[in-house]
Amino acid sequence: MTPTMLLERLKTIAKAFLPNGRLNAFPPDFTIRRPILSLLRRRLGRGEACFLALYRWEGKADPEHRQHSREEERQLSSASRRQLTLLAREQFGARELIGMDQYGPQDYVVLVSAPHNPDESFVPVALFRRLELLRHAFEGGTAAVLPEAAEYWQLNGTYVPVSGAGANQASSADAAALLKETFDFALALATGAVTPQVIEARRQLDEILAEGRISVLAQPIVDLRSGDVYGWEILTRGPAAGVFHMPDELFRFAGQSKLLSKLEFIVIRHALEEIASRRISEPVFLNVTPVTLAHPLFMAHLDQCLERHPLLSPGQIVLEITERHEIHDLGEMSGILDRFRAKGYRFAIDDAGSGYSSLQWIGELMPELIKIDRSVIQFVDRYKVKESLLRAIVTAAEEMNSDVVAEGVEREEEADVLFRLNVSMGQGYYFARPNPLLHAHEREIFQEMKERIKVRRGLVAS
Repeated sequence: MTPTMLLERLKTIAKAFLPNGRLNAFPPDFTIRRPILSLLRRRLGRGEACFLALYRWEGKADPEHRQHSREEERQLSSASRRQLTLLAREQFGARELIGMDQYGPQDYVVLVSAPHNPDESFVPVALFRRLELLRHAFEGGTAAVLPEAAEYWQLNGTYVPVSGAGANQASSADAAALLKETFDFALALATGAVTPQVIEARRQLDEILAEGRISVLAQPIVDLRSGDVYGWEILTRGPAAGVFHMPDELFRFAGQSKLLSKLEFIVIRHALEEIASRRISEPVFLNVTPVTLAHPLFMAHLDQCLERHPLLSPGQIVLEITERHEIHDLGEMSGILDRFRAKGYRFAIDDAGSGYSSLQWIGELMPELIKIDRSVIQFVDRYKVKESLLRAIVTAAEEMNSDVVAEGVEREEEADVLFRLNVSMGQGYYFARPNPLLHAHEREIFQEMKERIKVRRGLVAS
């Protein structure tokens, strides 16, 4: 045994005497105890609601079918462990963070506890947002220290509750089985593997689609010059307190089950019914994947929905192209967009600035609106590189005669940068949260937002 190997062995032995709380980040394999399992069992025993986040690096589509070497995967694993340890502790702190570990070559698990009302969604919305923030920071931080990660890998997140019969009285063996079952379920959702849980999830999805149990919310898109509501992004929700309440899991599983277009057809029909019933006159943004846009019956479906609601017109509809699926032939997609444009429909590209593909889409598809990803907007007031990227996108949009919407605006300082750079529109919690659609006479709540925008814009201008 070399001196280095001996030193590592001694370090591992020394760790065996540390308390569990000091070993909650990628603990060594002990034969006498499992620190994270003990911490989880303690939280469950106290009746706390616990949740598992699975962050999974997946190789990006590569036309050259490049294979990742073992050394590249080792470097990614090493960088990921360092970043996740730092960021998870920063995001959640000792009170909420149970622990984190690596379960597969590029599968990372974070366990947290959080307040949870049983009547709320599968994973509470507030926690979902924080786990998504962690995913963005994890992906960006790893790419910063290992640039190849951004080029060849993308990080996906799947979030599920740690739950089961008698979970709060779980023994050590029961807790181990519960944790494995929860991880297996998250992995199955992420990969589309066929397990008893996935079969049950497919049954639930089939019921949701058959019964049309889809609801929609709307988040205003605000004109940053006047403070008025420019339009509404329609957001999808599945049944409350179910595994498919949040849109990421709903659309991801529908895609894996070859039911994505069926789901999006139902969402659009339901959304247009809600929009018409409330006599919404502003533009409405409907999310649609390239898969559904290219469906041979999609245009007819959209036209039929509008025929049922004569007060709506194609000119009011903005089809927001999402990056849930890659566009493999930009030329063909450009032709599809032209056919929709001939009828009056407009297009927005979502998540601009989040990756190379969305920027390439902008140049090829020439959208009427460009939605800038929240990863660019978050703390744009603190990072010059983000402000430079935002300015570049705004300049490019002006040259293409496209409008810009800044997504994910949550802080006054971020909004001030948008005013200063003359970004035309904004969307995010700073302005308003997603809510059920409102009739025109119910919108007094947006008057305060309008006044705040005018005041802040005036202060920035001065």
